[in-house]
Amino acid sequence: MKNTQAFTLIELLVVVLIIGILAAVALPQYQKAVEKARMSEAVILVRKIAESQQRYFLANGEYASFDDMDSLDIEIPHATTSLVVGQNRLVTKDFAYTCHGVGAGQIAVAERVPTQQRYYILIDKADPEKLVCQSYSTATAVQKKLCAQLNANGTL
Repeated sequence: MKNTQAFTLIELLVVVLIIGILAAVALPQYQKAVEKARMSEAVILVRKIAESQQRYFLANGEYASFDDMDSLDIEIPHATTSLVVGQNRLVTKDFAYTCHGVGAGQIAVAERVPTQQRYYILIDKADPEKLVCQSYSTATAVQKKLCAQLNANGTL
């Protein structure tokens, strides 16, 4: 009898199968955690924009418009200013922020980029303490769940 120090084909297949099962379970949880972190950052920045809008309103008697985004006293790290469809936006890797939404009452909006992953986080001037998340059909299932959770209890 010969003493070999190698793995059999069955042993290798079992190891590959176990790794595949672990990856299938872990990947969706990882994607959810990553998107939740991105959304948490957007929530913080949208609240900062809304607070800045409130200060702007107290000083000027009106909320800042698209053109007044630069006059708000906020700084969004690693953001570049971009003019998109007539709106000044501060664009980061994951979101485009604006101080005034398309709707009449929106005073702070974060739109998820790239545009095929569309959902918005916004604050309305009628209730500046309440965050609203709107997801569209192009949003992923994870994004839709996180939006529903944010709308349900205001936190992620």
